[in-house]
Amino acid sequence: MAQRNSAEKITVTDRQMDRIQAEELVIEFTDVMTGGRDQRRYLVYQLQESLKRADKVDIIVSFLMESGVRMILKDLRAALDRGVQIRILTGNYLGITQPLALYLIKKELGNRVDLRFYSDKQRSFHPKSYIFHRKDLSEIYIGSSNVSRSALTSGIEWNYRFTSEADPKNFWGG
Repeated sequence: MAQRNSAEKITVTDRQMDRIQAEELVIEFTDVMTGGRDQRRYLVYQLQESLKRADKVDIIVSFLMESGVRMILKDLRAALDRGVQIRILTGNYLGITQPLALYLIKKELGNRVDLRFYSDKQRSFHPKSYIFHRKDLSEIYIGSSNVSRSALTSGIEWNYRFTSEADPKNFWGG
């Protein structure tokens, strides 16, 4: 099972999270993100920290909503400014992807992000995976969260993080 150094902490302020909470919140790294009432379990915080450290990012989700894109947009921009390669693959599962979410990504990040759209009316497209690569470590978050405010924060979701270091057999499929 993947472990994360619980001594590492993330400090989040209201300015950083745009109205999620009014007070300062200290988040410990965790391998399981569940959402709900426990803000320390919000996936968004873990993704933001992973974006700060990544050299390459792949986001594969069934749908994007404007609310979720807005939550991570600054972090995506900061990663791109550091030279991080970012690829996003989404689809229109159940007609949920919001055109404004796609437009926002292209308007704010331009061609610096590789944004692709899966469109096959004969098959469902239902993955949710966030993959971060660094020289020393790669990590994957897999679970139920798409890119929406609810899924990244207070919605009842379940996501698990595992790394190439702690679980190389399952990470690399070997």
